[in-house]
Amino acid sequence: MQLPKSILSYERDDINEMSRLSLVSISVESSLLGHDIQAYEKVSELLDEKYHCAMYECYYHPKYLREALETLPKSSCHDIVESIQKGLGEFTYIDGISQFLDELKE
Repeated sequence: MQLPKSILSYERDDINEMSRLSLVSISVESSLLGHDIQAYEKVSELLDEKYHCAMYECYYHPKYLREALETLPKSSCHDIVESIQKGLGEFTYIDGISQFLDELKE
C-alpha cells in the first residue's frame, strides 16, 4: 500500500521542477545571447510561431529547440549547443538535465 504524498513533498517537487526549468532556460538564453541577438530572436520567434512554445518550455521539448537551432548556420548551431552543454554540464546529476542534453544532441 502506497501512502499519499504529503503537501510538503508536492511543494518540494514543484520547487525542483522550477529549478530545472530555470537552469535550462537561463542556459539556453545566455548561450543564444552570447552568440548574437539575431540568433536569439530567430530561435525565439520560431519556437513561438511553429511550436507555440516559450524558451523556458524547451526543457520539456528539447527537440523543438534543436530544430529551431538547425535553422541557424551550422557553425552557429554547433557553438550554441556546445555552450548549452557546457553551461548545464555541472548539473547533469539533477534528474532531467542529462536527459535534456541527450535529446538536444540527437
